Amino acid sequence: MSKDNMIEIKQFEEETRFSEKTTPYLRELIKKSVAIRDMYEFNPEYETLPANLDVDLLNEKTSTPVFGTVRKYDGQLLVLLSYTCAANCRYCERQDRVGVGLDVEGRLKMSQIDDIVEYIANDPTIYEVIASGGDPLTNPKGLQYLFNKLKEIEHVKVVRIHTRYPLQNPGKVRMELMEELAKAKPTVYLSLHIDHPDELQPEVIELIHAFRKMGYVMLTQTVFLKTINDNKETLKTLFLRLFELGVRPYYIYHGQEVTSTRRFVMSLEDEMAIMTQLRNELSGLAFPQHVIDIPSASGKVVVPSEHWNTDTATVTDFYGKTVNTHDWSTVIKQDSPEYC
Repeated sequence: MSKDNMIEIKQFEEETRFSEKTTPYLRELIKKSVAIRDMYEFNPEYETLPANLDVDLLNEKTSTPVFGTVRKYDGQLLVLLSYTCAANCRYCERQDRVGVGLDVEGRLKMSQIDDIVEYIANDPTIYEVIASGGDPLTNPKGLQYLFNKLKEIEHVKVVRIHTRYPLQNPGKVRMELMEELAKAKPTVYLSLHIDHPDELQPEVIELIHAFRKMGYVMLTQTVFLKTINDNKETLKTLFLRLFELGVRPYYIYHGQEVTSTRRFVMSLEDEMAIMTQLRNELSGLAFPQHVIDIPSASGKVVVPSEHWNTDTATVTDFYGKTVNTHDWSTVIKQDSPEYC
């Protein structure tokens, strides 16, 4: 096979399979942590299928009023500034957009951000704008541009940055930019995605201290991951350490199943058992909400603990749609138009 043909095949594979992507920082950390390794290294035993580019797991593509946005909840607008991350988590629920060829063209252009800002300015019901991705810190100019524009929109009261970049590439975080962004509104939230205590390395802790001094309200989001954090002690260590650092654990998500993530997905019952134990032992400020972002529906619904006797066979989203939790199919009710 010629060298050119080998390059073409490699490019094709990277376009159709969720590519492996790490940083020098993570490659060093992988040598010390099995959990970090399993979160980032491609595993051919499980990841044999190409990414499904047509999937719309959480109804995001059908909830896009302007390119680069998601609007599923009243008052909020999610802005996907970039489909690029510093590193690709193997359990990513946006594998149809991140790491499958969009890393080059996946950053919003200024003209596209202008369209989003115009949409926000013309809708006074939008009080909260969330910068996400991919990872918004991989589009620093776009993030800076967006936040500068939002300063001028009075009805936007709160802005958020959701990022994993400081956990993946802490030495490359642009601190002057972060300090500027913290002043965009009176209240700016910074939410870090953290799944395991091994991610709280000294470099990361130093960043957290710096972010707090800048004035950010600090939150974290976590995903339940089988073999990574599927036990009480791991999560208790993580949440207590965050609590000590002045970071509020916000959400812990039920893991979603897409093409190559099945090996990470836990049962709701196992997650509930762990969260019940944690609720018994943690301060309320150290205890995140256990939620499920319902596939093919709308709403981050709180999962009940075992303190209640509940039936988890079905769940109803924020707009009244009921689905089966075993396969996420819609439940057809007798009084619904579909039933008639």
